[in-house]
Amino acid sequence: MALQIGRYIGRGRTAAHEPPAEPRRRRAWPRRTAAAAAPAAAAPAAEGPGKTVVARRPRRWPRSRRNPVSSLILAAGWAAAFILALGIVLTWGGANPGNDLVHAVLSTGRWLATPFHDMFPRSDPKEQLYINWGIACAVYYFLARVLSWTTRS
Repeated sequence: MALQIGRYIGRGRTAAHEPPAEPRRRRAWPRRTAAAAAPAAAAPAAEGPGKTVVARRPRRWPRSRRNPVSSLILAAGWAAAFILALGIVLTWGGANPGNDLVHAVLSTGRWLATPFHDMFPRSDPKEQLYINWGIACAVYYFLARVLSWTTRS
């Protein structure tokens, strides 16, 4: 409605000068046929002079929602990567491990990084934690992206 009013004001016309509008119909896209797949110049005329059939291309990105399983896998990967990264930041910042929140993050991160525990042993335990938990963070994120992509439909 506002767009129509803007058009009338922009042209200096009123609604009385415009012809009555036809009711809006849903646009029917032509079906893809062998004739429609050919170049537009070679397409046959449809319903009158100067009208050609234009082939409709498939949309690149579907408008439908994502697969819920795919979204859940991606969210779990993000959560694991976030917990590990937060554990690295808390250890680097020298947070008090006696705090309940810090203890929960570090124990969860320790459990998530169990498969990567002694991947690169170092003499400094903090350096070992940074390296191994960083690798675990990247692996969990990468695996979540791959599994999410494969389960998406």
